Amino acid sequence: MDSKNLSPFEDKNNDVWKTVSSQPAQPTGSMKPLNWWYQVATPTDPEAKTSFAVQDKLRRSRLASLILLLMLVVLVSFIRLALLAKNPLLFPIILTAIGICLLVLFLNRLGHVTLVGILSVITVNAAIMLNLITSPSGMLDMNGFLTFDLLVFSELVAVSLLPPSSVFFVAALNIGCIWGDILLQPHAPDLEHFWLIMSYTLLVRPIALQIVVAVVTYLWVRGALRAFKRVDRIEEVERLQLALAEQKRDLEVGIQQIQRALVEAANGNFATRAPLAQENVLWTVAVSLNTLLSRLQRSSQSEQELQRIRGEVLRLVNIVSESEARRVPLRLAPTGTLLDPLLKNLAGRYLLQSASGDRPSRP
Repeated sequence: MDSKNLSPFEDKNNDVWKTVSSQPAQPTGSMKPLNWWYQVATPTDPEAKTSFAVQDKLRRSRLASLILLLMLVVLVSFIRLALLAKNPLLFPIILTAIGICLLVLFLNRLGHVTLVGILSVITVNAAIMLNLITSPSGMLDMNGFLTFDLLVFSELVAVSLLPPSSVFFVAALNIGCIWGDILLQPHAPDLEHFWLIMSYTLLVRPIALQIVVAVVTYLWVRGALRAFKRVDRIEEVERLQLALAEQKRDLEVGIQQIQRALVEAANGNFATRAPLAQENVLWTVAVSLNTLLSRLQRSSQSEQELQRIRGEVLRLVNIVSESEARRVPLRLAPTGTLLDPLLKNLAGRYLLQSASGDRPSRP
């Protein structure tokens, strides 16, 4: 179909779609290391366009790979501090956390994003709480109390890798860990002094931080997911519009070719065909039409052959009559029809009239 038969909107959309599809995006130099990391730590990207759930899972898997990479960098950087620290259990805790991160990376490569999120939250919380519980003094001091603020990292991990509502469960878990550690672990003198003076203020601060972070991150992530879904629906509508425009163009091309073949056949040209590709929606109609035209072509050829034979028979009758009258041998030339074997057999013979009683003979 010519471009003039398309509306400007369809023509522009098709040109843009062809341009985008024919030019795959090439990673820039700054993105090559990140793409390499995605290939190592995340599942393989689907080739075709997938649903929003699959895309969201891939997005969370990539985010999990970056979070785990950051955790590994932080844990490796803490190895030297763990060797110099007074807590002898800090180094085994860091090595265990590194091993868990490597295991979680392997699970992330296999596509178990939900399990990756759960193990990541447990790893972050366990590392922080074990650092507090295994302090050399065995008591919770003011510095350890401020460490409770680091538990918000588990909430950030949960809201990023798990369903957004899971952040409230993790916040409740963090609050339970804070409350249990304050009640069960002995207090150091500095913390005990402030606890006697402002226990309510000390207790509300980390708990309020957990609640505020949970609510804010939940609202933000939920809004972002809704925006992603709206964008995905818009892209789906655009893809459907492009598909409909492509289908309309195929229909118009098919109709034009079939119409052209019918006009040629109506003018007596049965050798014409409707050359539609198998991808065209009117391909089956074109196949039936081409079959009909092929049969009409053979019928036309047979009719022409029959007309030629009739003409040659009339000519042969005239030649025979003239040969009998003049008593000369038959002079018959090939005609290119089914009569040629008979003409070859009769060529050179004398045909005599029956009244004379003579038999035809060869000279």
